[in-house]
Amino acid sequence: MQTLPYKNITYIQCMSCEKKAGIIAVIANFALAVFKLIVGILSGSKAVIGDSLYSFKDFLTSLVVFVGINISGKPPDENHPYGHGKIEFVAIFLVSLLIMTGTFFLFIHSVKDVWMIFKGIDTEPPKFIAFWAAIISMVANYRLSEYLHCIGEKTKSPSLLASAKHNHSDSVSSAFVAAAVLLTTLGLHFVDPLVAVIETVDLIFLCFFMIKDSLRSLLDSSVEGKIIKKIEATTLIVPGVKRVVSVYTRKIGQQIWVEMIVKIDHRLTIEEGHKIGKQIELTLKKRMNNIGGVYVSVEPLVL
Repeated sequence: MQTLPYKNITYIQCMSCEKKAGIIAVIANFALAVFKLIVGILSGSKAVIGDSLYSFKDFLTSLVVFVGINISGKPPDENHPYGHGKIEFVAIFLVSLLIMTGTFFLFIHSVKDVWMIFKGIDTEPPKFIAFWAAIISMVANYRLSEYLHCIGEKTKSPSLLASAKHNHSDSVSSAFVAAAVLLTTLGLHFVDPLVAVIETVDLIFLCFFMIKDSLRSLLDSSVEGKIIKKIEATTLIVPGVKRVVSVYTRKIGQQIWVEMIVKIDHRLTIEEGHKIGKQIELTLKKRMNNIGGVYVSVEPLVL
């Protein structure tokens, strides 16, 4: 039986872990966030507090994905013909706004500390426990990213692969925080709050783009042009399709819903046109990822 590089996990075992992986990511990120926040406050390290916000973001993102799968994954019904996917974008918008608010306050305090140090007003360096907290976070995030990447690769889960990438980035971030705390305790007192400033600026930008993307999806913005071109190209390989007149798309949760108008031979019957439309839907869902629904309007092409 095929084995995986992470502790010899077999393919079947990895598949059985897929459902648990989301819960493990939520619990692990929450534990890391709370741990680093407490240590950051007790030790006086703003860099560790900033690092905890990264884990807090990952915790909330994992929670949104986990809850979103259970809610937005519900099939369309009479009151929600396009499904329930937009609940994910509402949650992401609110979560990002909350994190951005907290990050902004940390940014202000960190800038104030840096300014005071450069003005000659010395501040108390963080306690050395902050260094060990950053090391623990670095190792824990790296191991969690390995675990999620393993399962995400074998189950082809975009959400798990994204979570793995976030945790790997957090591992690197924690390594820089550990170095910053060490340098601060050795006498470079400005390094810890300066790293916190860099972290908060990065988080503010991350939250801004998350808010922007969620608003775009809530307002039914179209998907990227390259995806639309791929939809058109895939449609044109269906026998009987002469021309793609227009393609309209919207994102609902992790799925793309498509509405299009195509031209077919004017000599074909209505029934034959209906079969072509059905074949377009099946082909798009087979050849492209995350296609939720396809609505095809068939028009005769008169030469």
